[in-house]
Amino acid sequence: MATHNSDLQAAVDATSVARDARATTDLIGYLKEQLSERDIETADEGWLQRTVAAIESNPNYMIEDEPSDFDPHD
Repeated sequence: MATHNSDLQAAVDATSVARDARATTDLIGYLKEQLSERDIETADEGWLQRTVAAIESNPNYMIEDEPSDFDPHD
């Protein structure tokens, strides 16, 4: 199993909680905000869309990959 940045997972978890609480209908925008709060920027729209689709399917989603432009050393 791959090890991914905990900040990425935290942003995904926060987005899942917001979805469950119905705090937003724009999960992609919310995920972007959560990433930004953790100083992570991505332009990988495919990753954002896949991740939100996975959150919608499974509220306990654990990330399987990282955005293509993600640098864990930033």
